[in-house]
Amino acid sequence: MVMWKAYKWMEKPGVESIKKSVEWLQKYIDKNGPFDCVCCFSKSSSIVVALLLYHARDVANGSQKPLPFKSAIFINGNLECSVLEDLGLPVTKEAKEIQTKVEEMVKAKVDAMSNLASSLVKPSGLWDDTSQLLHDPEELPPPSNCFGLDFTSFPPDAFINIPTVHMYGGKDPIFTSSIQLAYLCDPKTRVMYDHQGGHDVPRTPDVVADMAAQFRKLDKQLRATGPK
Repeated sequence: MVMWKAYKWMEKPGVESIKKSVEWLQKYIDKNGPFDCVCCFSKSSSIVVALLLYHARDVANGSQKPLPFKSAIFINGNLECSVLEDLGLPVTKEAKEIQTKVEEMVKAKVDAMSNLASSLVKPSGLWDDTSQLLHDPEELPPPSNCFGLDFTSFPPDAFINIPTVHMYGGKDPIFTSSIQLAYLCDPKTRVMYDHQGGHDVPRTPDVVADMAAQFRKLDKQLRATGPK
């Protein structure tokens, strides 16, 4: 029998649960960091983003605590509307509805994958049916209406200004959230790459090579801007 075991970053949905995870992550970083880069997948991205956003708020209020890492890589990243609302940023009803719908789509796919794993059937083409997606992977939305979020209305200090790499899949329902996350980061220091897959880490040699190239490019950038 194949045992399917999954872990999660939040006890339950909602900003209070996210704050608890941020607190845990900050304690871990205080003990083991700082780090040059953090690499995260899916929901873990929302915790890292929340940490960065709350850190920026604390700095604006006089905190001298340095950033825990110099850069971030988000693979199929996720942005939580509840955190934006908690920080007083404008979040529309449309944005919240889209977030709920795409997360339900991903959950249904993951449940299907779990059933296939337990029956010893290799999950094949899990993300190939794109008929229900809420986005067109061939066309990115404008910042003024990014799946319900208007980033042109956000104050300048609301944006993440460390170097970031955003790897997302056109077949992934959470593509919508991944693009929102990318738009929340400084366009001068962000890299966006569509691996054209679903909500998983690609394993095909050509895509893996492209992703590795983005890692190396970020490393080169950090070395060029770091202390001599």
